[in-house]
Amino acid sequence: MMGMMGRGMKGHGMMGGDGMGPPIMARMIFALMDADGDGTVSLPEFQVAHERIFKAMDSNKDGKLTPEEMLAFMRGTTNPVPQQ
Repeated sequence: MMGMMGRGMKGHGMMGGDGMGPPIMARMIFALMDADGDGTVSLPEFQVAHERIFKAMDSNKDGKLTPEEMLAFMRGTTNPVPQQ
């Protein structure tokens, strides 16, 4: 996943096409993660945010993510694609 993100970020990335700073979505995500509003994201703040994402993706609540659950989350569907 990291490789996919890295490739996708090279052209536009966190810095936007004009190099003037993060696009609005990145700023919004940062603001949501910066729970204490100190302008930084600590490891605990980072972990809390990612735990929420994990729990939202884990549609069957078994404490594990399958590729199907991740894809269903990214597509905005409630159920993962059935396994064959």
